[in-house]
Amino acid sequence: MKVQFGATPFKEVFGYCDADWGGDLEDRRSTTRFVFMIGGGAISWNSKRQPLITLSTTEAEYMANTQATKEAIWITKLMMDLGYMEEKKVIVI
Repeated sequence: MKVQFGATPFKEVFGYCDADWGGDLEDRRSTTRFVFMIGGGAISWNSKRQPLITLSTTEAEYMANTQATKEAIWITKLMMDLGYMEEKKVIVI
């Protein structure tokens, strides 16, 4: 049995992340968003305000990328433990 969505077989995990700098007008905190997909279907996603006020877009994006990378590592290890992946094939964009 393998994970498959639609006609695209499971081969890679694709991840996308982004942050808006100071998007909340009341407390000026940024929001981190990410989604991970297998075969065109979302398997993990998150949208959360960052705990700190960032001073630049670079800092906000760095915090978002850190959270997405932690999730990517967890998903990769899970897929390898389940036998769906023989090597790490996670792409974070």
